[in-house]
Amino acid sequence: MDQLSEFIIEIQQIFLGLVILGFSISIYHERDLIRSKISSSSKQFLGLILVCCSVGLTANFVEGLGQAGVLYAIEFALLITMSLLGPKYAVSLFIYMLLSRPWEVLDNALVETMPRDLFYLTIVVIFGYKLIKKDLSFRFNLGSVIIGFLTAWVFLSAFFSSNQALAISKFGEIFMKGVIVFFLIQNGFEKGKDLVVAKMTVILAICEKSAISFYQGHLNSLNSLAMEGDQFQRLESVGILSNSNDIAAIFILALPFILFFVLKSKLKPFNWILTVIAGGIMSYLVWKSQSRGAMLALVFTGASYFFLQIKSRKAVVNLVASAIILSFGSFALMKREAADLEGSTNNRIIFWKAGANMAVRNPVFGVGFWGFNENFAGYAIDGDTGTEGTHMTAHSSWVQILAETGFMGLFLFLFLWLYAMKRAYSIRKLEPEYFMSLVGYGVTISFLSHAYLLFPYILCALAITQASLKENRIKDKEEQIANFLPCRRVYAS
Repeated sequence: MDQLSEFIIEIQQIFLGLVILGFSISIYHERDLIRSKISSSSKQFLGLILVCCSVGLTANFVEGLGQAGVLYAIEFALLITMSLLGPKYAVSLFIYMLLSRPWEVLDNALVETMPRDLFYLTIVVIFGYKLIKKDLSFRFNLGSVIIGFLTAWVFLSAFFSSNQALAISKFGEIFMKGVIVFFLIQNGFEKGKDLVVAKMTVILAICEKSAISFYQGHLNSLNSLAMEGDQFQRLESVGILSNSNDIAAIFILALPFILFFVLKSKLKPFNWILTVIAGGIMSYLVWKSQSRGAMLALVFTGASYFFLQIKSRKAVVNLVASAIILSFGSFALMKREAADLEGSTNNRIIFWKAGANMAVRNPVFGVGFWGFNENFAGYAIDGDTGTEGTHMTAHSSWVQILAETGFMGLFLFLFLWLYAMKRAYSIRKLEPEYFMSLVGYGVTISFLSHAYLLFPYILCALAITQASLKENRIKDKEEQIANFLPCRRVYAS
C-alpha cells in the first residue's frame, strides 16, 4: 500500500470517529426526551438490542475486512447501531458515506455494497419510526414537485440518447442517487434543529476531503521539486473529486456551513478565532486549486453575506461590481501559466457553443441524457473541437443539462435552484449559510459539469427542508395560540 492510501485510511478512521462523537453528543442532548418516551423495562430491552447489534455488526465487519480493518469495523458497527435511534441519524450517515466514499480506497466487497445497504437501512428506519408514531404522511412541497418532473424529464431524455443502454444505466447509477437523497432529507428530519446533525456530517465529510487533498498536494509538490524544480502544483484529490476544479467546488459548498457551525458553537470566546482560522484554511485550499471558477465563487460567497445585510439597491450594485473587480484581481495573482489559462478559456467557449448548438437543433430532449461527449464533435461549431480532444464534458452544469435534456430540462433545473435560493432567503436571519452556499456553489457549477452529481441535490434539499421545518414550527405555534385564546375568554367570563 502506498503512502497516500495509508494516509487516506487513517484520516477516514479519524473522521468516522468524529462522526460517532457528533452523534453521541446529539443523543446525549436528547436523553431526557428519550427517557420520557420509553419505559424502564423497554429501556433495558432496547439497550440489549443495541449492544447485540453493535457486537454482531462488529464481528461481521471484522470477518469481511480482516484484522487490518478492526477499527473500521468497530466504527461502522457503532454508526449503524446509532442510526437505529432515529431517521436523522440514518439519513445523516447515508449522506456522510456518499460524500466520504470509503469504497474508493478499500478494495473490499463488503464496503462496495455499503451504499445500497445503507439506503435500505435508511428506508427501514424512516418507515419504522413512522409506523411507531402512526403517521405515514410524507413531506412534499414545491421542491418535491420540481425534482419529480426533472427526474421524469431526464429519464425520458435518456431514451433519445445515441447510446440508450448506457444512458439509462448512468441515470440509475449517478443521477438517481441525488434524487433519492433529496427525498430522504425531506422526510428524515422532524425539527429544524435536527438538521444540525446532517450539516455536521456534510462538514466532516468535506473536511476529510480537504485533509486528503492537502496531503496529496504536499506529496505532488515533493515529486515536482525532485523532478522539475519550481513548477506550481495544483490541489488534487482522489476518486470522483480528483480534479482540482471539482474539489475546489465542494470546498466552496462547505465553506459557509463550516464558518457558521463554528460561529454558532458554544466555544466562546474562541469561536470567532476558530472561524477565522477555518475560513483561512479553506480559502487557502481554494487558492491552491488555482481554479478561476472557485476563486470567483469564493468572492461571491463573501459578497452574498453582505448582500443579506444591506437593503439599498445602489449598495447591492456596488457590491456586485466590487466582487467582480476583486475576482478578476485575484486571477492576476494566479500561478498558472498564461498559455494554460488561455487554452482553458478557449476550450470552455468551444464546449459551451457546441452545447447551445445541441439544444437549438434538439430543443425538446436535447441530444439525450449522457450524450454530450458522444455528440460533441458533430455539434462543434465549424468542427473546432479545441485542444482537449473530442470526448469532453460541457464544463457548465447549465450547458450540460441544456444540451442533454433540452430547454425544459434547463428550466426545471434552474427552477429548482431558484426555489431553493428563495427558501434559503426566507431563513437568512438565522441560517444565512444556506443562501451563501447556494450562491457560491451556483457560481462554481457554472464552470463544471455537476448537474447530475449528488452535491446540488443535497444542498437544495437541506435549504428547502430547513425552511419548511421552520414554517411548520411557526404554524404549530400559531395553532397553539389560537387554541389557547378561546380558553382564556371562557375563563375570563
